[in-house]
Amino acid sequence: MSSIVFVNPWQYSEKEVISRVWPPLSLANCAALLRKHNFKVSIIDANAEQLKPEEVSERVRLSNAKKVFITSTPIDRWQCPYIDLSPFIECVKSVKAACKNTKTELYVMGTHGTVEPKRVLEITKADAVIIGEPELTVLEICEMESLENIDGVCYKADGKISIKRKNTLLDLNELPLPAFDLLPMKKYFYELLGKDFTLIEASRGCPFNCIFCLKKMYGSGYRKKPVEKSIKELEYAMKSGVKNVYFIDLEFTVDRSLVVELCDFLVKKRKEGHGLNWCCQTRADTVDRELLQKMHDAGCKLVHFGVESESHRMIKIMNKGASLDRIEEGVKAAMSVGIEAACFFMFGLPTETKSERKETIEFAKKLNPTYASFHVAIPYTGTVFGNACDAHSTNGKKFFPLCDPSRNYDELRSIAKKAYLQFYLRPSYVITVLRRNPRLFTKQLKLFLRYMR
Repeated sequence: MSSIVFVNPWQYSEKEVISRVWPPLSLANCAALLRKHNFKVSIIDANAEQLKPEEVSERVRLSNAKKVFITSTPIDRWQCPYIDLSPFIECVKSVKAACKNTKTELYVMGTHGTVEPKRVLEITKADAVIIGEPELTVLEICEMESLENIDGVCYKADGKISIKRKNTLLDLNELPLPAFDLLPMKKYFYELLGKDFTLIEASRGCPFNCIFCLKKMYGSGYRKKPVEKSIKELEYAMKSGVKNVYFIDLEFTVDRSLVVELCDFLVKKRKEGHGLNWCCQTRADTVDRELLQKMHDAGCKLVHFGVESESHRMIKIMNKGASLDRIEEGVKAAMSVGIEAACFFMFGLPTETKSERKETIEFAKKLNPTYASFHVAIPYTGTVFGNACDAHSTNGKKFFPLCDPSRNYDELRSIAKKAYLQFYLRPSYVITVLRRNPRLFTKQLKLFLRYMR
């Protein structure tokens, strides 16, 4: 019996960012939905198993696959996709070559194909590129004979490329429990939480409109699962041996009632001896001490905050819609209740001055979060920032533009590295961390060294 195979390529040659070994939740969602409709499915997570393209293609060949779906970005990279597309391209080409004498169909999906479907179709020579969130489109491709009646695809027919975007968004309540049983769950970890790790998605999208944020995969607006469904997924994850969870929602605390109900459930489980450690990402101006205390009691160990800049002018240009006072209050409130804070800062947005970059570094020191991460702002195609940049790479390797005439990427990267040095090598910081938690210092040192590569 032929099968449907999903592939997450190994990001072995990624140079620009850290490639984490996190479960490809979007593929687990797609596989679960197909299985619900009686398809035979499997997932090859080459990133977790460190499989080279030829090893992936051999597995695909042996699977007698009818259709193969390869992602350039699993859900944790929808918003911040890989700059270097070569591992994905090599994987696609290898699978295509291995299946050239069969009737196997090859489809690609992810952020890259969503923002530039025609280009990705030309690069990969796939049967079609899936545009936007993949779940419904994957199901339709597997159920229908022709692509003509399917939205959310880009394909070539009679020598012409057809691009059909999807207007209907997925009802998150329709998703079955993720197919964790098809993944090598013991291989996943997050260095700031630990092993026995997975992702949980309680909502999709974000109501805010920062100019640098790439949200094309999510569609417009904000959707959430019924809290009962998220609770079932958490219970399922715990039964699967999961002890550490990252809520991969773009803004976890936007819906306060959702967070409160999830925390109530998690507090109850902790009292029963089945607690989870978890983290999330959110805006610092959507939390307060009361909510954070509840999150802490429910097992929240870490919150990721996008701070971005110290400059009021830059915050306004970003269209972030947050005050620095509220950001500072949120970060300090989290740490005061015992939650670790990871703050993210960026350099290189339009018109930013050298003095503003220095002020951002000083603001990071003032906030003094548990972790600070400094990045060069990437003008992703499909964002307001990206659309304002004219320079695009055309060599198929660096997919998104790194700079325009007003931005020197190497200089900005150097500033980011200096920021790491200034933040993490402060004697007061090192002494504080060593006194509080020597093991935490070891984790931070490893992270620091990886970012400084």
